[in-house]
Amino acid sequence: MTKWIACVCCLFLLPLSLAHAQINTDSIAHTTSSSAGRIHYKQLVEKLRQSDSTLQRTDFLTLYYGSVEQPSYKLEWIDSLEQNIKEHNLLQEFIQAYELADTLLAFHPVSITAYFEKSFSCYALKRPDEESFNKQKYRLFVKCVLSSGNGFKETPFVVVSYNDAIEVLKYLQIKYKTIAEQDNNRIVAVLNKKRQGSDQLYFRLPVPHP
Repeated sequence: MTKWIACVCCLFLLPLSLAHAQINTDSIAHTTSSSAGRIHYKQLVEKLRQSDSTLQRTDFLTLYYGSVEQPSYKLEWIDSLEQNIKEHNLLQEFIQAYELADTLLAFHPVSITAYFEKSFSCYALKRPDEESFNKQKYRLFVKCVLSSGNGFKETPFVVVSYNDAIEVLKYLQIKYKTIAEQDNNRIVAVLNKKRQGSDQLYFRLPVPHP
């Protein structure tokens, strides 16, 4: 556990240096689409679940963006479960939120929303170690998104679910008036205040939303 925490602390800093060197998320996802790629992906998932300290920044990027090429990636189902988890926490049904987050993470282990909501449940249930652990994974995958773009129309942040876009906005402490999907795979947030000259922040889904 100590090695994992040290690994996480170092990885937190890495995407910050990539602000001007955006990654090709489609290329990363493509590496996991073959039979060999899917085997490698499963190995990375197992390392993530075991909190393997040898995981590198590229591994977390592969985990997050490679998820869209896995048979278990069902966007409508993921969006629905993420929304249900949030609703359970809002209703202070923390055990239900915790258990549903585990259900989602069992087949989609990169849900930023699930890690955040599970950490919140753990806080309410007075499970500080689990709270910290899930918050660390939440931050790691947020950093993956932040390395994918800058939120402008031409270079949007790339997320693998609608709810993950909302979590990134919360992480950046950006308040918004509305957020909505456009053109099947674009998500646009209209901001309360302009950010870098624009009152809109753009996200992209790697695959069209059904």
